[in-house]
Amino acid sequence: MGRTIEIPKQTWAVYFDNLNKRALSEPVRIEVENRDIGDQEMTRRLPLVGLDLETKGSEAGDIEVTVGDERQEFTHHIDNPTRVYLKVDDDGNIDCMEVEDQDNGKTLIFFEGSGVPAQIQQGSRGFEEPAPSM
Repeated sequence: MGRTIEIPKQTWAVYFDNLNKRALSEPVRIEVENRDIGDQEMTRRLPLVGLDLETKGSEAGDIEVTVGDERQEFTHHIDNPTRVYLKVDDDGNIDCMEVEDQDNGKTLIFFEGSGVPAQIQQGSRGFEEPAPSM
């Protein structure tokens, strides 16, 4: 059945840093859902290079997802993210990360490898809140 968990905004940077260590080189697929451009698949089964929260400058608070290998690299920039959710399977592995932005767009990052543990802190305020279905 799985479950959906919200990652509190104040913990994004730390969570992304830890996730990068666990998920480096895991194949991911990135999809974008947006009213203006429709639903778009951005990448398919490229290794994760990094998931980062911008902390300085005019892009502070934005999220960048970088995937690629020796032949190609792709960075998807998410402007003004407002919420981050994890869809976690029954084994505690991440199926998908959903990032909502202030323009009501969504970026979906599907983890398509052998399984990346979510490793969340149960009972923390903001975790386990209801989230929209993906």
